Amino acid sequence: MPSVSILMYHQVGEFSDVKRLKANYCHVRHFAAHMAFLRMARYQVVSLDTAVKALKGEVELSGHAVAITFDDGYENFYQYAYPILQRYQLPATVYAVAGLLGQSSDWLYEDKLTPAPLMSVERMREVQHNGLIEFGSHAITHPRLTQISTAAMQDEVVRSKQLLEDALQRPVDHICYPYGDHNEAVVDAARAAGYASGTTIVKGIATAAHDPLALPRKAMSFNEGRYRLWRNLHFKNGDLAKNIVLQPCQESA
Repeated sequence: MPSVSILMYHQVGEFSDVKRLKANYCHVRHFAAHMAFLRMARYQVVSLDTAVKALKGEVELSGHAVAITFDDGYENFYQYAYPILQRYQLPATVYAVAGLLGQSSDWLYEDKLTPAPLMSVERMREVQHNGLIEFGSHAITHPRLTQISTAAMQDEVVRSKQLLEDALQRPVDHICYPYGDHNEAVVDAARAAGYASGTTIVKGIATAAHDPLALPRKAMSFNEGRYRLWRNLHFKNGDLAKNIVLQPCQESA
């Protein structure tokens, strides 16, 4: 059965003394070590497009496949992570909050964290130019999608895709549910909107047994170095019985 480890990052930068919600931060020193390790150890790092096709059986992957994702679309992605990804020529997907481009992650106040600048449309266009980075949706306002009305949820899912496609002049085929908050109605809305994949914060390795609109990921935290990355890749595979499997990946008819 094909499988892909989907890594989850948020902010990358020069942080110090991080004590809370460490999965929201990765020190650039560790991030650089992670990317060097993936390249030197010859993991097959693929785009999310390729990962989804592999899970559907449309393409074959050799070795341990990895996809790299970033939530929220922070400006520090451009400053710190993007140059490292360019250095090693590694593809990645960045999930942007469509209604807050060029603004700030004020939702972090809820968790008593300091908001950070988000990439502008101009910055995102620059980043996507060389083809390594693709952008996905992280809704319009970063809400908990199961805690708002059905109409509002559908608007967040559908219109965020439209807004990003209009801004970037590229297809937006992937969505990440803010806070990982999703249920069957949210997943159905994403499917109806035409997304190829949806990612969550359920811990585990993505396989063909998962609904492509509810894929698990592996979070990378502030103080995790290469050894922890290796452990995450090979041992943090989750209990498939506990994961939400709504509609298994199938080959297209």
